[in-house]
Order: sequence, then structure tokens, then C-alpha cells
Amino acid sequence: MSRSWFEIFIGALLEVIWVSAMKHSHSLISAVIVIAILIFSFYLMIDASKNIPAGTTYAVYVGLGSLFVVLAGVLVYHESFSWARLFFIILLTIGVIGLKVVTDIEERQAH
Repeated sequence: MSRSWFEIFIGALLEVIWVSAMKHSHSLISAVIVIAILIFSFYLMIDASKNIPAGTTYAVYVGLGSLFVVLAGVLVYHESFSWARLFFIILLTIGVIGLKVVTDIEERQAH
């Protein structure tokens, strides 16, 4: 996996942390930590967009972030599970993987 794709993946994982932390942030210090993680997560996405088309970068970042947040909600915070949610999580995952594959093919064809 190239560095840019790795940055998107790590940025999306950090999104789970800052989204979850926002829910539990009750002090100025915790709010500052949440903001720092959020900024670093966005920085990784922006840096990745230097080598991957911006639309693809953003779609994969948001898609993975959403996927990870939903999974964390169900697995860690015991939010409700349904077969419909699972279906759409799988659909989202297929879309994210598809964007990566198509982008990789387009990059190889450009060289």
C-alpha cells in the first residue's frame, strides 16, 4: 500500500477516535485533544490528496471513517445492530475498495 493510501487509512482510524472522544469530552483539555486529533486526521487526508485525486481521497476517507465509526458503535458502544445496517456497511466497503482499485488502475495507465 502506498504512503498516501496508508495516510487515508490512518486518518480514517483517527476519525473514530475524535468522533468517539467528542461524545465524552467534558473539559477544555479533552476538547483541545479532540481538536488536535481532528486536525492531524485532516492533515493526513490533505497530504494524501497530493498523490491521489481529491475526490477519491475524500470519498475513501469519509467512507472508511463512516465504516469504522459504525463498526465501533456496534462493537464498542453496543449500538443497535440490524441486517440492513450490515448490508449498507458491506455496500460502503465495496464502494471504497472499488475506488481504490479504479484509482490504482488509472495511475498505472497514466504512466
